[in-house]
Amino acid sequence: MPIEGMHPNPPPTSLQTKNETDMSNQTNIIDPSTFTPTGVTIAADATQEQWADIHRTILLCRSTSRLWLKQSREFAATKWGADYVAEVEIQMELSLGLPQPEPKPDINPADKSKGIVTIEGITQQFALWSRKMAPQIATWDVVKLKRALELLEPMEKQAQEIRARLNA
Repeated sequence: MPIEGMHPNPPPTSLQTKNETDMSNQTNIIDPSTFTPTGVTIAADATQEQWADIHRTILLCRSTSRLWLKQSREFAATKWGADYVAEVEIQMELSLGLPQPEPKPDINPADKSKGIVTIEGITQQFALWSRKMAPQIATWDVVKLKRALELLEPMEKQAQEIRARLNA
């Protein structure tokens, strides 16, 4: 039995997601009987397909929410100014109990390369690479291990220098 507001689909043959075209054909991506401000309702007898539809919607909202926020901020900033947007958004975040982001020190170059390479970006890329490659690293031959070590050593050296300064 399909969930109200969701499009029935044949069961996926593997853990696959709908492409953007499929998702953009939906006129209302959020089923109000399933999603509320306080949680998600999943029937105890939900099928794998029904759960996958609900979970796909959650992931779609997560991936699209930044775009929604950007568009909403741009609209309000154009109409009422950026200061208004910042003030109202802080008030809304506080009333919703959202954690305030801690200010992060700028540890990237001040030139245009900042838009291309940041330490945060390097960390994210490394985390992704590490997660995908961890199972394979144990099977690497000496040549691959030496190459990986060669590429990682500059980062390790920089980390050692920073640790030494922190302990000084």
